[in-house]
Amino acid sequence: MSSRHLNRFTPRPAAPNPDAFVMIPLSGLPDSTSDQAAYQKALYEWAFAEAQAVVQPSLLDRDLLGVWN
Repeated sequence: MSSRHLNRFTPRPAAPNPDAFVMIPLSGLPDSTSDQAAYQKALYEWAFAEAQAVVQPSLLDRDLLGVWN
């Protein structure tokens, strides 16, 4: 069995504790242009979409869930 198949059965890491994050006021950050802000927003949206895709069950798992019921 490949390591890819074995990873399905390993427990997922725990979600980060909200206390692990620190709030930084925007006034403490350097100024950015509207182009930089748009680029940063697009980057965060892309990263969020990638993260959402990673935490979804695999196609095989979704298919098996429908068959077993």
